Amino acid sequence: MQKYNIKFKIAIFNFALFAFSFSFALAQTAPEFLVSWRAVNYVPADYQGKILPSKSSRVEAGFDLIDKNKIIDLSKNTVSWFLNENLIASGVGVKTVSFNVNSNLNQTVRITVLGYSQNNLDQVFLLPVANPEIIISTKTPLKTIRNQNWLPLQNYNFEAKPFFFNISDLTFLQFKWRVNNNLVEGTPNNTALLSLNLQSQGAPKETQLTVSVGASNALNPLEFASKMINFIVK
Repeated sequence: MQKYNIKFKIAIFNFALFAFSFSFALAQTAPEFLVSWRAVNYVPADYQGKILPSKSSRVEAGFDLIDKNKIIDLSKNTVSWFLNENLIASGVGVKTVSFNVNSNLNQTVRITVLGYSQNNLDQVFLLPVANPEIIISTKTPLKTIRNQNWLPLQNYNFEAKPFFFNISDLTFLQFKWRVNNNLVEGTPNNTALLSLNLQSQGAPKETQLTVSVGASNALNPLEFASKMINFIVK
């Protein structure tokens, strides 16, 4: 019995030694890709999230290769970039690339580095693609009762905030506002704004009010988004 215990302990020791050596080797020999990317499209100035590409958006991507806590000089290595397994760029030291998203589906990007180690180094990452969106914002706090938005009889300024459109500024967007499905005019100097005075219009209390807005890209009418919010006039 003692003989088997010794063999068992030796086996456990050898396994632990192998596991440690394997993990140590990985820690020592596995370079790490630090990838960054940005979409070149429109978001409001106060937006603090990641800017996502939509169909036709320009994307700029780049990376550094880190090994043993150092940034590796790849000026003599061939780097290839693939979008959905289609080659989009290749050359010596190509660490940055730009391309257009040609679909509204998520994209797969692969980076391949040749000649740095015995095997090619690959990094694959998913590029999430969003549809253009729009939200309706009001600076007046809304009161929510039983999942319904209540509006007191007063003046309101609604603002349409678009996201992920392929434009440089709001002048390229055409806005259309509707109140209870009736077309209304936005602010003359800024059609992304709608001023609505419920009190002067004599809106009856505790009736439903629907405010909606649509936005389309003047350069690409197929790029559009809409939003609708239901309110209860208090």
